Amino acid sequence: MLSASPRKTNNLRNWRILFNLTILSACFYASMEWLFFATKPSSLSLLSLLDSVKVLFVTAGTVALISIALLVCLSLPALLIGNPTWRSRLLALGTLVPALVLSITALIMLDNFTYTVFKFGIVSTQGVVRGVYALGFLFFFWRMLLFARRADWARGKFASYLSLALLAVSLTGILATRLANDLDSNRLDAQSPNSPSRRPNILILGSDGLSASYLSAYGSELDTTPFLRELTQTSLVAENAFPNASSTTGSTTSVLTGKEAIAAKVYRYPDILSGRDSFQHLPGILRQRGYKAVEIGTPYYVDARRLNLLEGFDIVNNQSLHSPASDALRTLLGNSPSTYFIQTISERSGERLLHIFFIRQMRNPLAEVQIPTERISDEQRVEQIIDLLDQADRPVFIFAHLMDTHGPNFSFQEEVFASGSSADEEWDESRYRDAILSFDGHVKKIYEHLVETDQLDDTILVIYTDHGFRYAIHERIPLLIHFPGNANAGSLQNNVQNIDIPATLLDYLGLRTPAWMNGRSLLNGEAPADREIISTTTGSPKEIAPPFHQINITQLIVCHKWYRLNVRKNTFESGEITGHTSKCEGDLLPSNELAHQRILEYLEKYGYDTSSLR
Repeated sequence: MLSASPRKTNNLRNWRILFNLTILSACFYASMEWLFFATKPSSLSLLSLLDSVKVLFVTAGTVALISIALLVCLSLPALLIGNPTWRSRLLALGTLVPALVLSITALIMLDNFTYTVFKFGIVSTQGVVRGVYALGFLFFFWRMLLFARRADWARGKFASYLSLALLAVSLTGILATRLANDLDSNRLDAQSPNSPSRRPNILILGSDGLSASYLSAYGSELDTTPFLRELTQTSLVAENAFPNASSTTGSTTSVLTGKEAIAAKVYRYPDILSGRDSFQHLPGILRQRGYKAVEIGTPYYVDARRLNLLEGFDIVNNQSLHSPASDALRTLLGNSPSTYFIQTISERSGERLLHIFFIRQMRNPLAEVQIPTERISDEQRVEQIIDLLDQADRPVFIFAHLMDTHGPNFSFQEEVFASGSSADEEWDESRYRDAILSFDGHVKKIYEHLVETDQLDDTILVIYTDHGFRYAIHERIPLLIHFPGNANAGSLQNNVQNIDIPATLLDYLGLRTPAWMNGRSLLNGEAPADREIISTTTGSPKEIAPPFHQINITQLIVCHKWYRLNVRKNTFESGEITGHTSKCEGDLLPSNELAHQRILEYLEKYGYDTSSLR
């Protein structure tokens, strides 16, 4: 019986080492990222422990399969070379794979640690410091190459059994996820099977944190919105409109889906849409009917990609929603939590590597929200809107969210009300009014462009906001819709809410409103005077805990009164809405006891255990 040559045996041992090391490094990378996200508010927060662990193994398996594929590609030349010496040398190329995975893991772990403990991370680095990170990464990568070439322990039985066991469990998780998350079963059924009777451009234009009481269009003595005041004469105006969530992410999601925050299960960033909710939304309906859909928001917080809103927008914050890698991943795993998690961690790694090697500047989403100079200006957003309207070769749907009015620091074009105030002063009302005046100017510029280009009578313009000043949900917010030909102009006195926007637009287009939308069309006239509007506020991410998780306050509005239940403290209060223009008779208003009961029933309807509140 002939025995294998020593050199062939050695090559097989090297293959085993590389195979085991590749799987173990992939699993280690997935584990460290999973641990980081599992211990902070993230897309994993609302998953059961079993589902969360499943995400871990599916992620580990996916990373391992990709790594093994790279290992095979790098090692193929070794199989084509007859010279044993060169075969051995080429086989060593395979060490690049585990070395790279381990180096990326180390970089991510270091960044997680420094940002969590010292609030300093790669995203904060500039100039030379980026180069220091790059040199450190290259040094560690070199050390990992040496480690991989000397990892004799990885050819032992324990390493082999552990690698095969992890791979087997991970592959089982991938198969189970594939079977349970058939992409077609998650896709939206025919939402509005009829065709639109007309297809005007649709522009939903929002500005962050507007309270109606600060707008002259809604009666403010200071003329903060001279153009909007004129526009109300030819528009449908809701005098008493209210948001559905206190956070920008939760509220804008409600506008896009027509669902209350509790129904969509998106209260704040980093909550995401999942299952059918990912496909049930206004842009998806419009896109199916030939619209080009574009979102102009702010990264992470008004961002369909981060929200996991699928098959809706063509372009989101100047990026396409489609890529070969993400499409292939979704084909394999469907719209599962694992798909979203894998996309998230791969983007995190890519962003940091591109940043430290000076290829692409990493964006800081928190800074872009809090510091006006760190984000693109509203003037730039307006130019993007105008370009889209002018260049569109088919009807266009634009969802734009402007940020000058975002607190606590406001930005504006001209100082009118804030003479002598400091830019560093937070929540300064005079600067807030100037920011509102800037927004009014942006609306005017877009409107005048529509007039000049003969597009006004082929465009619906919706003016809205996500919440009131300082995230208030118990104050009136602006909502007006200008239809082609000044159609449907007038005012509505009874209460409306942001989730009425999609239903109204579909009604105008002649499309049926899907059953999953919670809103009602404003074209149907006044809502009942005692219509109930329920919204939510969220607390600190550090306080997320069952049974109410993100929810801090659940609020009921009826007529001119608000009723609020703090579900964490189990306290209840009520009051009147400032400036409400359509007060009800007393018999239409629920008592505090009845309002409290209505809120509990609402929470129970969506599966929350309210026993602690009774």
